[in-house]
Amino acid sequence: MAVRIRWLAGGGDRPPAGPHPDLSTGSTDLDLLLAALTALQETPAPDEMWFTPAARLGFALPAMDGETLIHSDLNPANLIVTPVGLRIVDWAWATKAAAWVELALLVQWLIGSGHSAEQAEEWLAQLPAWTATDHQVLDDFASRNAMKWAAKSRQSTERRGRDLAMWTGEWADHRADGHQSAREP
Repeated sequence: MAVRIRWLAGGGDRPPAGPHPDLSTGSTDLDLLLAALTALQETPAPDEMWFTPAARLGFALPAMDGETLIHSDLNPANLIVTPVGLRIVDWAWATKAAAWVELALLVQWLIGSGHSAEQAEEWLAQLPAWTATDHQVLDDFASRNAMKWAAKSRQSTERRGRDLAMWTGEWADHRADGHQSAREP
């Protein structure tokens, strides 16, 4: 299955009609997300200009570099349920990175949808890019991402920033406490 990138910025293409998925635990929409992620994880970044992980995320880890095209903002508003599956829209932050980075960025949205950090990690363990990633790399990523969102939330009164600080902080605390998924290497 190939991933079709739809650049939906400004007045060009309009997103397909359909609801945003329910990413809560037990939702059947998670099956649609798994299918979309599986296809995306197999998509090399075309030879074009893309964000680097450091430029996109504001922090650097050498393990984030890779050859995979990632969306990097798979919040439910950028996902649309259609009769043919889940569509990923708004590719404004498309990044060339290691495949696991997409999954690590999804943790915060799974937590925001009601998963515990442990449940989010267990769900992500269905994907080879997650299970192949060294647990220390995930620990470092979770910590740095949480620090970034904590700093942003102190500089802004927007609810989204506070929510992301809370969700990324929950994941970082989970990782720091040594409660990584039992299915990790």
